[in-house]
Amino acid sequence: MQFAGKTLWSDLPLHVVDFEGSNRTGVIEYGVVTLLKKEIFATATKIQGARVNLSTLDTQCHGLSDRDLINQTPFESEWDYWVSLRRTGIFVAHNASVESQLLRLTWPRPSAVPSLEEGVQTAEWGPWIDSCRLARLWIPTLGDYKLASLIKLFKLQGQLDVLAERYCPLQRRKYHCALYDALASALILRTLCAGEGRSQLTVSQLVQDSLSLPAREDSMQGEFDL
Repeated sequence: MQFAGKTLWSDLPLHVVDFEGSNRTGVIEYGVVTLLKKEIFATATKIQGARVNLSTLDTQCHGLSDRDLINQTPFESEWDYWVSLRRTGIFVAHNASVESQLLRLTWPRPSAVPSLEEGVQTAEWGPWIDSCRLARLWIPTLGDYKLASLIKLFKLQGQLDVLAERYCPLQRRKYHCALYDALASALILRTLCAGEGRSQLTVSQLVQDSLSLPAREDSMQGEFDL
């Protein structure tokens, strides 16, 4: 598939992703919500095997234990799926540096995928759109840009509850569950892009705005502080 940065954000598949896990354990759960034409086009989630045994702290964070991971294949087995996502669109995350790092620690680069320059291929997982950074840039007075805080601010909890019931496994309908968090991020991105003057933004503009703030504040959106 060929696409270009001048494409409107709503006309290109945007794969909103969330990972549960760490550098130590690897990705043990992923959630993906594909937005197209401003609507949820597809979702996916999967629990994966860990590289090492989970600690008590791990389980306290995401609610998964070693028992939940028995007989699950490792995230490394999902190469074809993740390359196929990147070939059809670009990735979005809330505090994308975390997801980007976990993806690159698993596979430093994909095979050839489209860049934002029309007709040009690249071997990069990025560029990423970061819903947290967009919120910080576009609404700089909030002070709190955690997922749960933005969902509350934008009055999206009811929509999130409905979507979680439709798409998420029964025991994974809360924060720090990968698909739930991806759904929350997708709702936030869609709401941000519905703001005055933003509906016609291009993919390149979203990427550029995602890079326009220093990274030092990203640590404020840590795993235990959604």
